[in-house]
Amino acid sequence: MKKKIILVFTVLLAIFLVGCPNAPSNNVPEEEASSLKASGATLVPTSESDIIDVFTSVDMDDDPLIVDLKYFFGSFGNGSEEGEEEETSRRAISIGKKAFSAAKDLGKSLKEKDLAESLKEQITLIQEHLEAFPEKMNLDEEINVTGEAIGTYLTFTKGEATLKANANTTDGGPIVEDYDGNSNLQELSGEASLKIEINPIKALYNSGSAIKDLRFKTNTTGNAKIIMPESDENPPVITLNYTESLSIGLSFSKNEKGGKFILTENAKHSGDIDAAALNLEGDSSTLVNILVPEITISLKVYDDNNQVKFSKTYNSIEEFTTAFFPEEPIE
Repeated sequence: MKKKIILVFTVLLAIFLVGCPNAPSNNVPEEEASSLKASGATLVPTSESDIIDVFTSVDMDDDPLIVDLKYFFGSFGNGSEEGEEEETSRRAISIGKKAFSAAKDLGKSLKEKDLAESLKEQITLIQEHLEAFPEKMNLDEEINVTGEAIGTYLTFTKGEATLKANANTTDGGPIVEDYDGNSNLQELSGEASLKIEINPIKALYNSGSAIKDLRFKTNTTGNAKIIMPESDENPPVITLNYTESLSIGLSFSKNEKGGKFILTENAKHSGDIDAAALNLEGDSSTLVNILVPEITISLKVYDDNNQVKFSKTYNSIEEFTTAFFPEEPIE
């Protein structure tokens, strides 16, 4: 896709990662510590530095769940070396490019994975429709992975997503862009939704993994509209409305360190965004700050008696990453 078409897909496909129209009632409930299996940890962290120590002082490369997930998600890759994948992920040009590339590659890689045939067909069909969008200028997609296994130990208790988009051009024809970068795209609008709930199956509890329990829920939907300018000297008008909510519950213990960790995150945006600042070749933190201006991240740690040992709320992604990944700032 050319740069302008990538720009509009940046916003629409980003909704799959962070989106939901203003609807506070859609917030997922915070995971309850009492719903998680006991960790078995006797040394429960009470500070940010303690939490960092829990996860950085242990080697998880041979953990049964981690090994299984690496195999599962590795089957969705494009064959790149692990080091290259990490570098690409860390320095991704934009959410839109990542999402669009993943959507295209997913159909190909699923053919190599022993998943339900219906899931392969769903992904392949969406891949074809994404590739045909510049000509058809219409998307109306649904995917349902409810009940699908995520490797050996986890399952999608719920997995539903929708993506709708429509485009108009100045001449009524397919979306095209000439060698000078001029496009006939006039307007693009769309909406998306994503509901996911992941839970373990009984095999996890007998696997010997340091991860004793894992729960994940998110509820997201959103809408966006892009109006392209008549002159390249002006940026497009982009309107984005969403709220996003997720909750993660983790019971973990390694070398007696761990506990029950509850992370809850809510984000929202309503109104126009600064299209001129969407520099797809710039650092990704700028893009994140534009698309996620309002966010709260809550982290709580409990012992096996479900007593709170640590609790803090962070009001930006930067604040959270600085606290727990001080040597890995968003780039």
